[in-house]
Amino acid sequence: MTPDIPLLEARSLSLRYGTREVLSDFSCTIDQGELLGISGPNGCGKTTLLKALLGIHRPASGKILRHTLAKNPGYVPQHAPIDKNFPLTASEYLAIHCQSRIPWIGGIPRKLRHGICGKLDCLGISHLANRQLGALSGGELQRVRIAAALLDEPKLLMLDEPSSHLDSAATGSLKQLLLHLHKEHSLTLLVVSHDTAFLKGLTTRCIDLRAIAEICSPSPSWETSASPLTTSAL
Repeated sequence: MTPDIPLLEARSLSLRYGTREVLSDFSCTIDQGELLGISGPNGCGKTTLLKALLGIHRPASGKILRHTLAKNPGYVPQHAPIDKNFPLTASEYLAIHCQSRIPWIGGIPRKLRHGICGKLDCLGISHLANRQLGALSGGELQRVRIAAALLDEPKLLMLDEPSSHLDSAATGSLKQLLLHLHKEHSLTLLVVSHDTAFLKGLTTRCIDLRAIAEICSPSPSWETSASPLTTSAL
């Protein structure tokens, strides 16, 4: 598959959160190899749009088209149900996220160990394999969550507010990690964030839901189109 072929395409989406319409007549494409950002303030529909693209939120109207390579994207939600007081190691956390659903108790099955160790090593956190989640820093825990999302080798990774609650050092480290995964592993990334500074140093294109306008960022300064976002503009 060559670059510039859409992995995902949204056509004339209208989305509701409860009874409130949060997005109307929205269209966009996500091409293979792209690093796309979605920005906007809280309540503008970023997470709802992400869940619709994932297939876990039903649009009020419109269509979402998925290429075969985007059928099972990796997903890192903003709020993960992690109890830091539960005695679970990083390796065990990855094991329970395997789609293979191999039952296990009293230790990680050999079938899973190789993939888990490889993924932790890929993200530079192999030294955390036997560390309990409650002992990890925010940045370390976020890397573990990303490793879990990448276990099944998805071609598309979606992240919701990945820099939330991270300090500046951890945010910078996370940005470099995502750029590395994008470049070295040909991973297509969709990053949702209200932190425009984080997106400017990371994404090659960003959609601002507040204005429904496309923002291009070949340099640190973005230019906002005054025209409504349309499929043809992408």
